[in-house]
Amino acid sequence: MKVNNEIYETQGHGWWADDAAFGFSSLRLCLNPVRYGYFKRKMSQMNVTVKTVLDVGCGGGYLAEAFAMDGFIVAGVDPAANSIEAAQKHACETGLSVDYRVGRSETLPFSDGCFDAVACCDVLEHVDDLDKSVSEVARVLRPGGVFFYETVNRTWLSKLVLIKIWQDWQITRLCEPNTHVWEKFIKPEELDQLMGRHSLANQDRKGISSKRRNPISTLWTIRSIARGRVRREDLPDRLALCEASSLSLNYMGYAIKALAAAGKRGGLEHE
Repeated sequence: MKVNNEIYETQGHGWWADDAAFGFSSLRLCLNPVRYGYFKRKMSQMNVTVKTVLDVGCGGGYLAEAFAMDGFIVAGVDPAANSIEAAQKHACETGLSVDYRVGRSETLPFSDGCFDAVACCDVLEHVDDLDKSVSEVARVLRPGGVFFYETVNRTWLSKLVLIKIWQDWQITRLCEPNTHVWEKFIKPEELDQLMGRHSLANQDRKGISSKRRNPISTLWTIRSIARGRVRREDLPDRLALCEASSLSLNYMGYAIKALAAAGKRGGLEHE
């Protein structure tokens, strides 16, 4: 079964709209603050200088803008031209400078070793060639650079929540069919092995889940969202996403590229 990545093209202009699709709104208001907060804290704890950042699969620019607002030199790449157009428009409106380009994770349009950090969030479970995508991330990272990631674990819980509840069941459906495909989800140990083949050593990992532990209450909240009874500005409080010790649903982390890995330091030039 193929992931429906066409939604990022057909709905790409709506990333920042007041009536944005639930998937976009939940990413911007609920998920992005959690993962960027984690990345920012880890950067402050690491003995690594990060000035240049690439956001792979940047979509409408939620994560790229978070980095840019904190003063990083940021580039973003995404295969959906409409998403890139929306990201460029919003960055211009907010006075942020981000080098956005249309491109694929399997063939990143940047030279070897030209970024201090690469972020890849809500992307690895969507790509056509996972190994090639991770290889490209490692290629554009300088030795000692940081790979930040966030993806979905392939577990019974992710199948229940993200496939059955969020996509398949009409009473709770929040996303387009095949927005996610369970078989494309990635177990942490699989990601570790893949990163290791490309000189990326995992350093830390955290889960993402809701503070609300009552499954009946959670289901009622999702049903209310699906029926349009929850305002978008209330989504953060209703979903209550946070860092967690459990990796059984979404998880995030970071890896360091080996210092001995070949590469050259450059700017944000196009190859």
